[in-house]
This record gives sequence, C-alpha cells and structure tokens, in this order.
Amino acid sequence: MFAFVPVRNSIRVVFESIAGRKGFLFLAGVLLFVTLYSSVTLTTKPAYWYDEAMNVELAHNFADFGKLDLVIAPDTFSGQGATVGSTGYTVTVPLAGFFRVFGFGLAEARIYMLLWMGALLIAFFFIAKKLWGAFAAYGGTMLIATFAPFYGNGRSVMGEIPGFLFFLFALYLFERKRWLRSGLLLGFAVVSKPSVFVFLIPAFALALLLRSEAWRRKLTDLCILGSGAVLALIPWFLVYADEISRGGVGASILAHFRNPYAEAGFSTLTNISTNLPTLYTSTTLLYMWAMLVSVGIALFLERALRVEHKNLLILSAVYLPLALLQYLKSFGYLRYFVAAEFLIFILFCITLPALARWGLSLCHSRGNGNPENDTRTGYKNWIPASAGMTVALLVVVQLVQLLWFSDLYASEKTQKTILHIYATYPTAGTIGVINVPQVASFIPSFQKYQFLSTYGLFDLGTHMLYLSPEKLPDVLVTESGADVLSKEEQSLLALRYDRDAFSEGFSVYTKKP
Repeated sequence: MFAFVPVRNSIRVVFESIAGRKGFLFLAGVLLFVTLYSSVTLTTKPAYWYDEAMNVELAHNFADFGKLDLVIAPDTFSGQGATVGSTGYTVTVPLAGFFRVFGFGLAEARIYMLLWMGALLIAFFFIAKKLWGAFAAYGGTMLIATFAPFYGNGRSVMGEIPGFLFFLFALYLFERKRWLRSGLLLGFAVVSKPSVFVFLIPAFALALLLRSEAWRRKLTDLCILGSGAVLALIPWFLVYADEISRGGVGASILAHFRNPYAEAGFSTLTNISTNLPTLYTSTTLLYMWAMLVSVGIALFLERALRVEHKNLLILSAVYLPLALLQYLKSFGYLRYFVAAEFLIFILFCITLPALARWGLSLCHSRGNGNPENDTRTGYKNWIPASAGMTVALLVVVQLVQLLWFSDLYASEKTQKTILHIYATYPTAGTIGVINVPQVASFIPSFQKYQFLSTYGLFDLGTHMLYLSPEKLPDVLVTESGADVLSKEEQSLLALRYDRDAFSEGFSVYTKKP
C-alpha cells in the first residue's frame, strides 16, 4: 500500500497539471492526431523489419515459455538470447504481457508501441512544463508529434522511444537531486536501447561532478546515481543467468560496441568516411544543424540561459557528439541519432524566445533598442508571438514532410508470405527460415527451423541446407535475390528444393520428393 503512494501521487500531480486547463485539450488533440495518422498504416509503414522481428519473437517466446530467446529448431532455443536482442527487457517483457492479454500479432505489437509513443508525448509535456516552461512544453510536444522519425522509429518494436521516455524521467529526478531514482531510470533508458543511450552515463556523471558542491558530496551522490543504474541491470542478469554462467556474453557485447561490422570487412574508419558526406547532404541532419546554430547564437547572447539550464547543456554537450559518432560508425542508421534529435528540439524551444528578443531588438529602434520597453499596444507580446510563429511554421513544414514526403518504407511482403505459406502448404510439418526473422517470428516454435547470420553476432542455429535429407524442412524461406546465399548454398538449394512461383514477398521453396 505504501509503495503505491508515490506512484499515485505522481499520477495525481500529472493530471492536476493538465486537467481543466488548455493543456488537457492540447494533449488530447496531439494524441488524437498521432492515433489517427498511425492507424491507417500501422502494420505496413514502416515495413516490419529484421531487428523488430527478433524483438517480437523474443517477447512472444517469453510470453509462451518464459525465455527471452530465439527458436532455432523445433522447440529448441539458441541459448544466446543475451546477445541477440538490440532492445532490452524493459520493452520486450511488457510486450510479452501485452501478448498474453490481447493475443499475438503484428497489429498488437504496433498498438503496444503506440502506447509508448503516447506516454512519451504526455510525459514530455509535463516534464518540459515543470523544467523549462510552457513554451518548451507546447512547442517541443508539437515538434516531436509531427517529426517523421518519431513514427519511423516509434511504431517499430524498438527501444528508442521507450528509452527516451525513461531518460526524461531520469532528467526530471536528476534536477531534483533524487539520485537513486534518477539512476534507476537512467539504467532503464540504457537497457532499453544500449547502442543509443549508453552515452547518457558519462553525460549524467559529468553533469553531477560539475555541480558547485564539495567533492566528497559529489562523489557520494555519483555512487548513489550509479547504484540506481546498476539496479536496472539486475532483471537482465536474472533472465540470462544460465547464459552468463557459461561465459562469453561480456566479450560479445564489447565486440559489438567496438565494431559490429568487422566480420563483414568494414572497419570503423571505413564507415565513418562513408557516412561523413551525409552530414551536409541529409535533410534531417541539415535541419538539426540549423537548429543547433540558432541554439548556439542564443546561448552566446544570453549568459542567463547558460546558468539556468546548466545541467541540460552539459548533458547535451557530452551526449550529442557521442550519438553522432555512433551514427557515423554504423552503416548510416539515422535511428542512432533520433534521441539526439529530440534533445535538440528541447534546446531549440528553450533558447528560441531569447533569439526572438535579440532579433526584434535589431529590427526596432524605438524604446532604446529594447522591444520590451516599447509602449505601443501589444508590442510587449511580440517576443513570444514571434517565437510561437516560428515553431508553428516549423510544425507546418514537418507536417507537410510527414504526410507527403517522408521516406517511411511501406511493405506487406511479410504478411503476404505468411498467408501464402499456410494457404498453400497447410500440411507442412516444418518450415525453415534463412535470415528472414520477419517470417520466422510468426511460425510456431514446434514447426520452425531458423538460421540467422547478422553483423556483430555469431551465426544462430544450424543452416538447414546442410541437414540430412530426412531432416530438411518441408518449406524453406529466404530473402529474394541472387546474392543472399553463397554459391555452395545455391547449389544445395537447387538440388534439394523447387522454387515456388510466389513473387509478392520473400522467396519460398518446397522440398523435392
């Protein structure tokens, strides 16, 4: 009962801050837009894809068998679940519970993620209003809700949106010196998507150490913050205790962070040099650079901003370059930068009024060059009005881009492939899937063979084409294309399987008599 009181009080504070005020109608409108826009193409845009499918299968297996692992042969788990998932238990375990209540399916998985998106917008509005004021709350919420990557990354079962939600709560508690709880939420953020949020650890640590307090006090608080973060790892250790006891998990994780693409022959320097041109060719990144320039100008002009938002600026100064580096060393995956983009929105909304005040002072000479001293009716409102109009213009631009020009790749080929297999081969005893976890995630465990070979991971499962003839799966699914299998594998495939005429999804093969 007593443990519930803080949660109950927090909920009460949230609703008191918006209930009966314009904030309630604003949030209701934003959430309605997000829901209506997402419902039209919820399961097809973005297309169901590789990493998301593995997360869905992890959750499904946890719901059915209590194991966060992938099935590699009928009712046989890989035993390597600790290094498979790119998204943490904070996302997959609640999804497992969601599946148990509402059933398993892609629509259910995407609806679950839609709840995370809504929770993020509500939490952002509330926290931004408390920490940075009403303008940041309203402006930042609209910028996020109309930002295409919010949907491209948010609808998929991934950890970027949940991780940013945990980060917001961690930051809120950090500002209130609730070190243990802040550390716990920070740990949840990192666990949700380690490759995106691990850089928050040095950012939070530096922000704490730069506080104007005695070093003994700062080091004590840092230990408390770190202890909270460690607590978030305990469920992970419990779930994967058997795997961890066998050894090798830590080395695999470290290898991934060093360079997950080394086995494909791509060095970190190669990826960075390839991605560097996108810094000035990607429209998304150019948009972010423009915002950062305006932030830098405002901070230069007004020292008060630097003092008032010291912690946020320190966090940003550490996190943004590291997040950019993570993007550069990848294969050009901008999703590694999505949390940084949300953070830039916050900085932009915080500093925009100051930039507007400076701009108006240059444009008007009356009132001794200070627009706030001008006595004309309504002139004192020009600063918030100009800042508000700037955000409104950006929201309109983002809406146009989202609705008509956003590159959210749409596809139904996974759904079509699954429907074709079970409609055409209802009596198939076993189904083998080679490097297509999108299909594998919808095949029952008792019927499934699965082989995965991904960058940064050792191979999972036994390659079906090398099984003895009597063990070969009745139906085989692969990616389409001539280069998805080696020449030896193509020869074995032609020897043992016939190609199905199906052409609306992945390649389907049936075992020769």
